[in-house]
Amino acid sequence: MENYDIVVIGAGIAGSSIAYFLEKNSNLKILIVDKVGISQKASNAAGAFLFPKVGFNTKYTKFVNDALLYSFDFYEKLGIKTNKNGVLILPRDEKDIQKFQEYKKTFTLNYIEKEGGFFFKDGGVVNSIEVCKRLLQNVEFRKLEITNIKKEEHFILNNSLITKKLILATGWESIIDIPYIKIRPVWGERIEIKTKLSLNHHYHKNCSVSTNLDGIVKIGATHERRWSDKEPNEIEAKILINKAKEITKIPEYSINSMKAGMRAGSLDYFPIIGNIIDTKKTLEKYPEIKKGRIPKEIFYIENLFIINGGGGRGFSNYIYSAKFLSNLILNNSPIPEFLDTKRLFIKWARKLDN
Repeated sequence: MENYDIVVIGAGIAGSSIAYFLEKNSNLKILIVDKVGISQKASNAAGAFLFPKVGFNTKYTKFVNDALLYSFDFYEKLGIKTNKNGVLILPRDEKDIQKFQEYKKTFTLNYIEKEGGFFFKDGGVVNSIEVCKRLLQNVEFRKLEITNIKKEEHFILNNSLITKKLILATGWESIIDIPYIKIRPVWGERIEIKTKLSLNHHYHKNCSVSTNLDGIVKIGATHERRWSDKEPNEIEAKILINKAKEITKIPEYSINSMKAGMRAGSLDYFPIIGNIIDTKKTLEKYPEIKKGRIPKEIFYIENLFIINGGGGRGFSNYIYSAKFLSNLILNNSPIPEFLDTKRLFIKWARKLDN
């Protein structure tokens, strides 16, 4: 059997991000595996837009915008082109127009009012496959489906790999039953069109539209917040293009590519990172958790971790979250409570007797 210090399952943006930080900050032997390849499925279907969140200055809005600024700096230091041309975020309807006037009272990012919306200089887009391949440049990758996981002294995968630590970055497809973690599948699509359309900046309304990137314009949107077995097709492409036409006139074009995938969101929208909790052991010792009491301690499944739930902002949310998870794994540094798996366990346990 082959031995590793850490194996990451899933080579989308979540798995690629944590593998990068672990490799950069340690001398551990790391392997990342994926059954279809690097940045395929949901990460490949992502528009990979880097836009701020417009909303009241809540903890989630602050997290998203902190992650955005961190990611721009991260990508630029890594030499990854971010196409930072700014973004004009437009209200979708009359209700949005009213909300925008309230939102701007609490904005923390600099903006300019323009065309009935808000222009932010911190708006860009990256190439999803380029990002993940760059992150994994120094990490061993293997195209492999993990179908069997055993926990003894270490983890045994497919009866052929042994790893001291295991990280789950599998998106909406769970390979281990974790009862207190529920992933919210979010169907998203992206098309790329060849066109002479020239925009000064990116746009977002009912969809996101990029500036012209070497003759290609990206159009992306989240369509359904539920499971769908639809495949991308020209009908769906026309729906996206019609949404884009609500933003700007589109001259003659041809479809260059169509991608679709199921993004993984959490029930409270924050990413999910940290140790996996041993629910049985914790509840047996502290049954009062079911009545809403906070336990003195939480028991974890040793050396089993997760990074998931980044939603439609994975190319900023996961980059930012992965640094916290790597610090936990390498230095035992605590994770912010609003990202830690513990928050979901407490909520789940309180509902068990209801």
